[in-house]
Amino acid sequence: MVGGGSAGIAAAIGAAQAGARVTLIEQYGFLGGSATQSGVHTFCGFYDRTGERVVAGAGQLVVDALQENGGMQVRRMPESGNTVVLLDPEVTKRTYDDLVLGAGIDLWLHSTVVGVERSGPTADDAAVITSVVVHHRGGLTRMHPSVVVDASGDGVVLSQCGADSPVADLAARQASTLVMHVGGVTSGASLTSAALGAAVADYSARHGVAFERQSGLAVREPGTQNVMLLLADTRRDVLDPRQLTQAEVETRRLARHYAAALREIPGWEHSFLSQTGPQLGIRESRRLAGVGTVTAADALNGRRRTDAIARCGWPIESHVEPGRTRYVSIKDDGWYHIGFDALRSPHVSNLYAAGRLTSSDSQAYASLRVMGTSFATGHAAGVAAAIGSNGRSVETSSVQSELKRQGALL
Repeated sequence: MVGGGSAGIAAAIGAAQAGARVTLIEQYGFLGGSATQSGVHTFCGFYDRTGERVVAGAGQLVVDALQENGGMQVRRMPESGNTVVLLDPEVTKRTYDDLVLGAGIDLWLHSTVVGVERSGPTADDAAVITSVVVHHRGGLTRMHPSVVVDASGDGVVLSQCGADSPVADLAARQASTLVMHVGGVTSGASLTSAALGAAVADYSARHGVAFERQSGLAVREPGTQNVMLLLADTRRDVLDPRQLTQAEVETRRLARHYAAALREIPGWEHSFLSQTGPQLGIRESRRLAGVGTVTAADALNGRRRTDAIARCGWPIESHVEPGRTRYVSIKDDGWYHIGFDALRSPHVSNLYAAGRLTSSDSQAYASLRVMGTSFATGHAAGVAAAIGSNGRSVETSSVQSELKRQGALL
């Protein structure tokens, strides 16, 4: 399993519960993906807009453990109507450690896949990954997995093994955001987008600072005077190291100005910027071109399907235009199914993709990329990998049966 975010953690747990020996590779010194690496202290996608729970299974194990450890709170957001799970980042890190190690998973932190070897393809068969090369502080280690799940977000395995992993034109990609955390915001202070927008617009006019985004999302962190802010947007190619560096530097500079602007709001007078990131919140880079693809029509029509391996109840949330967030609801504010083929590569037989790598068109991607849904697609990919690791044919019905046994909602 490559990538220690929501999808990778769920894949590892699902595979381990299905009886497989599992190695989980993560580039940072802790698990959590965007929740801990980018400071996005919310799980979106566990509930649809009616409040119905749509993700369970491995994701449920995580939420239950967080609740037991005092590290989560469910909240309905007043402006959007979406229901999210708010997180304590330090509790989240420790909870992931306990769950992953407790499941007997071989965890490799500070490790990155830098090479993939494969055999084939032939006229009759798809290619097969035969080894991956992992870079760590001690050097290089070659591993020989029977099956690989790429849950890295940026498709580090997809891009190195010949799997089709297209990248949308920059103008059509979801903008990235540097998440800000601000302390010292009084309990009665306004968190509305209108209040944020007015303060930022006034500051921009007075100081001549240009912002990509003048209004955004402010979320009070449970039991504190801290607020999480999604304001500092940028449109850069995150697969280009120079552009990604520029994005990090530019948004950190803007964060200081945003923090100053918001002190004009009553209740924010003594607020301060306590943290950014640690890294830019990347919404889109690569994704799999799978055997099947989830489409906008699937999402908008709340499609049900017999080959389902996950549900998605998060609306289409578009950030294609920096500074503007557009929501489009799923039919009846409900949920739709994700089919098994959206996790499978047509070109590499022992490779699955999950999380925001799930095969989807641009609109469906804007719905299913969130962390709650990533737990569900990751869980399915991990179960499929475990079944395939024994040399068995991986049938959709077998994956569905094991997912149900592990408590997933299909």
